[in-house]
Amino acid sequence: MSGHDTRLSAQRLILASAPLVLLLVFLAVIAVVEPRVVEPSNLKEVVIQASPIAILALGAMVVLITGGIDLSAGFGVAMIAVAMVGSMGIEGDLLHGLLIALLFGLGLGLVNGLLVGVLRIPAFIATLATFTAVQGVTLTRAKSGTLIVSDPTLLRIGTGTVAGIPFPIVIAAGVALVMIVLMRLTRFGVRTYAIGSGEPDAARLSGVPVARHLVLVYVLAGLLTTVTAVLLAGRSGVVAPNIGGVSLLLDAIAATVIGGTSIFGGRGTVWGTLVGAIIIALITNALRVSGADASSLDLWRGGIIGLALLVDAALQFLRRRLEDREISLGTAGAADDDRVAAAA
Repeated sequence: MSGHDTRLSAQRLILASAPLVLLLVFLAVIAVVEPRVVEPSNLKEVVIQASPIAILALGAMVVLITGGIDLSAGFGVAMIAVAMVGSMGIEGDLLHGLLIALLFGLGLGLVNGLLVGVLRIPAFIATLATFTAVQGVTLTRAKSGTLIVSDPTLLRIGTGTVAGIPFPIVIAAGVALVMIVLMRLTRFGVRTYAIGSGEPDAARLSGVPVARHLVLVYVLAGLLTTVTAVLLAGRSGVVAPNIGGVSLLLDAIAATVIGGTSIFGGRGTVWGTLVGAIIIALITNALRVSGADASSLDLWRGGIIGLALLVDAALQFLRRRLEDREISLGTAGAADDDRVAAAA
């Protein structure tokens, strides 16, 4: 391997490791400012808090990789949780509730997918419309106010443990493993990256069924929104129209972008998204432990989103420079050709 190749490989490794480096920097700074946050018992709580963010963020990641966005996911969580718990009744028929949750979650994903993939409405506009509709459905179904979760199995999903490991962490880890296989070892993942790496029309000319695939992408996002809703309902023990909402959506998108997913499409990893979710949960936990006013959390979230966008822009600039160097050395291009061929 030449000196140029060695330097390029090192630069690629540094860029790929950026989310982990950022997490370590945050841990070091927080350990100095507020040592209580990095105590083992509190770090365990941080990972638990990060679990629902991570699951929703993985759905956001897949959508962002295609060059789209799903603004309906936050209130989608609230709608699904309200519909699920509201349908279970006093006796708590969990199976019936889960079926209702799947119906609402997959239905939301299907509507988004049809609007974006088949009707070719820009994702921002399409999901903004469903965001408004979902919010209305949630408020309509939650007329009675707060709903109590009475089913012990559902409560155990949110608060129980398996071999000493909290259920939320187990569920998030299981979802992450499935997503790694899906995105790296199946045609679904290859096509998702191929659509986001260039113009959809170019993917169509390459033989990728773009419309059908985008429907599947948004349905997958709806499924992950459903898992998030079930987990949050079991963890909180009560369900209200404000469960999830914009705050959770912003956390998920910030986690995804901080984790290395490009808002321009074509790039994103499962492990990076998980690290991003932990970073978001860590910062939120640190603010609460340090006594920050609850009303200021949204302000900090906005700052985190801004930071995420700046980091994404900087990484995009560095990647473009790296790719330009690879092209000039004749080392780029073959991988992209192989990806398009595999997607077809």
